[in-house]
Amino acid sequence: MCNVVRLTLPWADEIQWLLAHSKGNKFPATVLKLAFAAIVYHVWLERNRRCFNNLFLPYQEIVHKVRLDVTGKLASSNNSQRCEQHHSPCVNWGITMDDRM
Repeated sequence: MCNVVRLTLPWADEIQWLLAHSKGNKFPATVLKLAFAAIVYHVWLERNRRCFNNLFLPYQEIVHKVRLDVTGKLASSNNSQRCEQHHSPCVNWGITMDDRM
């Protein structure tokens, strides 16, 4: 959904890649940072759910929760001009002009 097309790397290399590609406050970097934070948060919650409650969410539900978090954060900020410039990521995350009004 972040328009990143590449092979998955080992964890340490993923972190280095993310640090290199999420610098600054430009919209694509902001989306990467929000997505990464939401993914780590929801994977950690799932880990705790599995370890301590023996409950398992389907991966589609975790992806849905990540999408809601990122979409909510992006839609709540003043990104209407940014979404016009970066149409594809906004479409990927499901952000519409109506969400920002």
